[in-house]
Amino acid sequence: MRLPVTFASNSRSPRTDTWSSVGLRYPGHLRVLILTPRLPWPPIDGGRIAMARLAEGLVRAGADVEILSLNPRKHRVEASAPMPLQAIDIDTSRIIAPALAAISSDVPFLAGRFVSNEFRSALRNTLRRFAPDVVQIESPFLLPYVDVVRSEGNARIVLRSLNVEFRIWEGLARSKRNPLRRIALRRIASSLRTYEVRQLDAIDAVVPISAADADDFRSLGGTRPMHVVPCGVAVAERTRDAPIPNSVGFIGSLDFRPNQEAVQWIVSDLWPRVIERVPEARLSIAGSSAPEWLRRRLSNIDFRGTIDDATAFMNTMSIMIAPLFAGGGMRIKVLEAMALAKPIVATKLGAGGLDVAHGRDILIAADAASFADAVARLLRDPQMAARIGDAARAPARDRYDNDAPARGLYTVYRALSARG
Repeated sequence: MRLPVTFASNSRSPRTDTWSSVGLRYPGHLRVLILTPRLPWPPIDGGRIAMARLAEGLVRAGADVEILSLNPRKHRVEASAPMPLQAIDIDTSRIIAPALAAISSDVPFLAGRFVSNEFRSALRNTLRRFAPDVVQIESPFLLPYVDVVRSEGNARIVLRSLNVEFRIWEGLARSKRNPLRRIALRRIASSLRTYEVRQLDAIDAVVPISAADADDFRSLGGTRPMHVVPCGVAVAERTRDAPIPNSVGFIGSLDFRPNQEAVQWIVSDLWPRVIERVPEARLSIAGSSAPEWLRRRLSNIDFRGTIDDATAFMNTMSIMIAPLFAGGGMRIKVLEAMALAKPIVATKLGAGGLDVAHGRDILIAADAASFADAVARLLRDPQMAARIGDAARAPARDRYDNDAPARGLYTVYRALSARG
């Protein structure tokens, strides 16, 4: 059954759409309000996939879920979802207001870009109307809204963490050869570290996406309850279509700094070495929101940009690669490739958060030469590639089932909301 519900692309301009009956509110159900830094739908990149899958899983577990989302200009899409959702437009490329806020408050510049009076007003109204038991915050950049939640009731506040954010910037700083850029990135990382550590005491629980991130939060002094919830994956029937011979694919959101660094490294350091070993190899890169400077760097390769169907893209590739050198959490697209039985070559960080082992269900490489050797081995040895891919599909099916993580989190939220 499909019922009418009001969606909003801005709080000023509601529209009517439809949604599945899974989003209906029933008396006594746990109510969860999810705050997101961008719209989870359409799920075209790892962050959106992680947000969408958990929200849908909580609904199937029995929760009443509503979403309040920012809709940044560079990620802007029409607001639609399989559950009640409001979206507030914002321009996160602003400089003056976030910079002034960073000077006059303890909110660093990067987080200040996500501060919106309109979003605060919408949040306040939603808290009064929906009266959630739990408010799940999907990004540390939305933690400046904790005070609004506290002022409007007794909802438990949970940070769902896809990364320990400042670690990304530390990794980016280490990778820079230019000393001035290293200094600038270290300053950003330092301000984010202070901010994230301080906020650990302002919330009621943390939901990291990986055990490594949970350990990191604890080492930073986090004492709040933690429950690790990996991203789930849907393991579909295997395709009968053969991949393009000797094809190598990379996919990721290209406004994400670590993915930008990865793509530059692929083009400049890795791919010339692969071509030396396998001259017939072909590289394809897909990803949303690529800045113009990066598009220029990719002018001589098969660059797909934003694609409608990530699964179809990966299915056409002989192997997938994930050379990440900064970040944490879990690489959602690697998990997606595993579910498709794709052989994968990754750095240690590229395979981060996943229960995989080098030589069993993935190949791990640390530098351009060893990475190129691993890519060449898989392209030249189809039997080895098939064995690695088949082995990768098993943990995707057995340990990362779509709904199991959400059911566990629903139980945690029940207990958390019942605390006096």
